[in-house]
Amino acid sequence: MKVLWLASWYPSALFPFDGDFIQRHAMAASLFCHIEVIHVVKDKDGVFTKDVKEIITHNNQLTERIIYYKPLQISIGLIDRFLSSLKYKKVYRNAVKKYLSDNGKPGFIHLQIAMKAGLTALWIKRKYKIPYVLSEQWGGYLDNAKPNIKDYNFIYQHYWSKIIKGAMAGTFVSVVLQNQLVRNYKVKNAFVIPNVVDTEMFFPRQKEEEDKLHLIHISTMVYQKNTEGILAALSLLKKDCSFEMHLYGTINPALEKLIMELELQNHVFAKGEVSHTILSKAIQQADALVLYSRYETFGCVLIEANACGVPVIVSNLEVFHEIVDEGFNGIFVEEENPLALAGKLKAFAENKNKFDKKAIAAATAEKYNFKKIGKQFFDLYTNINN
Repeated sequence: MKVLWLASWYPSALFPFDGDFIQRHAMAASLFCHIEVIHVVKDKDGVFTKDVKEIITHNNQLTERIIYYKPLQISIGLIDRFLSSLKYKKVYRNAVKKYLSDNGKPGFIHLQIAMKAGLTALWIKRKYKIPYVLSEQWGGYLDNAKPNIKDYNFIYQHYWSKIIKGAMAGTFVSVVLQNQLVRNYKVKNAFVIPNVVDTEMFFPRQKEEEDKLHLIHISTMVYQKNTEGILAALSLLKKDCSFEMHLYGTINPALEKLIMELELQNHVFAKGEVSHTILSKAIQQADALVLYSRYETFGCVLIEANACGVPVIVSNLEVFHEIVDEGFNGIFVEEENPLALAGKLKAFAENKNKFDKKAIAAATAEKYNFKKIGKQFFDLYTNINN
């Protein structure tokens, strides 16, 4: 079986971490059938091309076709965005035409993230009568999300809705996200297929013994992740506990300033964006991962930490209850309450050795491995073809 994926998000040389969880889904599905991914990337500064450049990678049954394009720019924002969209559309359509010419007309295609590759999916459906499956992970559909789908203009929202409602089936990484889209868009044939953890990279390793509590936080540090709430809790914790917190991800000036204002510079260390290889080693040496999000659709870093046998300390969101079992692989904390988080961290420091790291890692590997998730995609494809 061959399946064409249209990916709105996907890792590229320009944006190596953009949609890496979608790439892991592609790797999982490719264990059971041939997956070809087409992803179109705007190369605004002409790093790779002055026009269009395609880079194709083959890995067993996974083919990744990353296409870079440089848009025409006249330094007028609205016109530049329009010209870029026109070229994006042309490049994507030409890539699809080539795929159809080489492989024939498939029974369906698989769209990864509605906007904006979904505009190409709508075109394929209209021109070639080929239906599509939608997989979605974006948090902007949730009511308290910032940015939110409601922030976009009428035209964007119209096409977004059309893309979602036009899918023959939908897969979502959590029950919470599935329920939201079924409720808002009347999605038919909805399924939950969670994210994947690479257990060859994320696994338990002997931790160096140290007196202080070793915490880790991994995120984009935006409003959603509430990193400032974690820092507020740590400013309270430093009175009662010896600890270090390592932050991995994009650090903005406001957070750097807050670290200084809270006098946490001897406790909190910004490590920036790093490869998964470096990240896995950092997690393996942590006592716990802290994710104090205001909203989420899943939480890949949680299963990566758990795969390393590291428990997680998380905000009490409904979606995290799909991943975390209180007292087994993590601890819940009341949202938007730094005092409560500080209290939970102090209690954890006194009882951190009570968690069974081998059991946490084994349960995570069994639930989120490549083969299990890939089989779920294959079963979906088989049912659709029948």
